[in-house]
Amino acid sequence: MQYYMFYEGYLLKVSFPLAVVFIVFGLYTVVGNTLVCTVYFIDPFKNLRTLSFYYVVNLAFADILVGVFVEPLNVSVYWTDSEPALFAFYVFAVVSCVSSILNISAMMLDRYIAVSQAFRYRVLVTVKRVRLSVVFMWLYAFHFSLLALLGWRDSSFQIYLYGFGVLLPSVIMLVSYYGLIRILKEKGAKVRRFSSGLCTKSTQVKKMVQRERRVSTTVLIMLMVFLVAWFPFVVVDFVLVFCAHCRSKRLLLARDITLSMGFFSSGINPALYAWRVRRFKQGLLKIMKLGASANMKMVPRRLSRVRPVSASKFSPVVIVELDRLPPHNLENDIYQGVTGKIDWVDESVAFSRTKSVIHS
Repeated sequence: MQYYMFYEGYLLKVSFPLAVVFIVFGLYTVVGNTLVCTVYFIDPFKNLRTLSFYYVVNLAFADILVGVFVEPLNVSVYWTDSEPALFAFYVFAVVSCVSSILNISAMMLDRYIAVSQAFRYRVLVTVKRVRLSVVFMWLYAFHFSLLALLGWRDSSFQIYLYGFGVLLPSVIMLVSYYGLIRILKEKGAKVRRFSSGLCTKSTQVKKMVQRERRVSTTVLIMLMVFLVAWFPFVVVDFVLVFCAHCRSKRLLLARDITLSMGFFSSGINPALYAWRVRRFKQGLLKIMKLGASANMKMVPRRLSRVRPVSASKFSPVVIVELDRLPPHNLENDIYQGVTGKIDWVDESVAFSRTKSVIHS
């Protein structure tokens, strides 16, 4: 078997400085993402076992793959000069990087479904479907490496890899984010319009819309970090493959630098979770027994009950509004905020309308 990609000498033979960088990045990546998995599986406050966190943990596994296999394999080439190890590095790098961006895109698509199809979220997004999507993402990522193993190693493979492995998931994610922001703006405007109704519920709605926006922004930051880290390498890589007379030592050095930037992104996500995701931060502090959060007790906030009103006091319009509402447990939905279910926005609006009709 010949161990090459695109042209002889394409596969990166790491220099000593880059080997040191990869060792440091690898340790940092493994430790950080192992903490993510530990916090999830221990779940000290019992509030992380949600469907959305399946993708968080799956992304952590993909990043651990970078730290355990990709970077060590590349470092080993410095001492062994092994072509099989160099080719294995490329195979694992493709699988882990494509899997990472697929998971980030799936996280944003999950947010979009949770908001745009709030009433049907529990029907559309089930444990079985989420698990199947995780398996599909790994198979989809692996098929790129399989094609290389089977012999597709010319420049057209690189176009296919970056087109369907990077560009397509990025477009799906950005479109989902755009749609999500539009819906959140509409929900926010609706809340402000009827904020004179039930003040308690109005406040809850505002907080949940803000939290959903914060979660979505966190996922967007993750994508931006991934793209900013890897885009320079993609550009340099394209030049190396499609411009034979451009393969100078400076360009090879640029590939070394940009590749190290790309792998560094695998260790940033745990820091983002600790910065942006309050429940993850509290769980981490609890496990490490640091700070006041270690003694906090996470309990759902109870909502004030709405006084029952006889049906005769409702106008026909209000009855229609209430009939459209699903039989959800409102308190439970708000406590399950990570899934992004904001179907209670319309419920709050309906109660606000009800109150205004009764008082009229």
